[in-house]
Amino acid sequence: MMYYLDRLDFNIAYACNLSCKGCISLSNFDRKGVEPLDSLLLQIDTWKELITPKVLTLFGGEPLLHPKLHDLIQAVRIAWPKTRIRLITNGYLLKKHDPAKWFDYKPFEMQVSIHRSDHAHIINKEIKRILDQTTEWQYRRTGDSDDHRDLIFYIDGFQLWKSRFKDFVEPYQLADGKLVPHNSDPADAHASCGSPDTPVLYKNKLYKCPPVSNILDVQEDFVYNYEAVENEIGLEKFVNDIGKPESVCAMCPSNANNSIDHFNKENVVVKHID
Repeated sequence: MMYYLDRLDFNIAYACNLSCKGCISLSNFDRKGVEPLDSLLLQIDTWKELITPKVLTLFGGEPLLHPKLHDLIQAVRIAWPKTRIRLITNGYLLKKHDPAKWFDYKPFEMQVSIHRSDHAHIINKEIKRILDQTTEWQYRRTGDSDDHRDLIFYIDGFQLWKSRFKDFVEPYQLADGKLVPHNSDPADAHASCGSPDTPVLYKNKLYKCPPVSNILDVQEDFVYNYEAVENEIGLEKFVNDIGKPESVCAMCPSNANNSIDHFNKENVVVKHID
């Protein structure tokens, strides 16, 4: 049986050139490396027979750190011909890529997130390199303070989002150097979640959301006994529970009171931009 998902994140990198407090991928824990291309191709071959996402998001870490990124995108396109591929990047490393190449992957979206206001000119320069590839762009501002997409450029089959995230909600607490859960009411935590309906494919397993997969990978003795889905067993329930609160949601806070000001330089460390 084939299951159809509105969105699926696909984790391809653990390392990031930024260290952001409150990052759902735990970039501030100095994680290293990327998922090998062979592993990613195996995951695609495994799951293309079971799920079809409307949007598949290449996620990290920083995806542009993956040396085989373009080979991977081509494999995703072959596996899911009609799926919209989305790339989330902080934009610093776009300068290493041919801006014309992104247009080969339609339908395609690129979310370029500005994490430091004082570095906006650096990221805007890289965005402009992509925009300069055609004069046919249309654009709009969302006008919604809750929408991270400050500006959306679009042509047929291609969108480029210039995004700004004011606050990050930290999905854990620290006690004696260890990650510990908030032990919130699951329904309240889910109601204030930034990823309430975003499952992730992480090391060939499906998890409810990116924070769950990353936290359990960084700290195996994290108190929640969450079982990721490895194959068709349990897949139907997993799909039916997307967008619904579950017991594991209790690990996150029940409100945004502990949110991290993402425009504060002290909360976003740029490790390198080359």
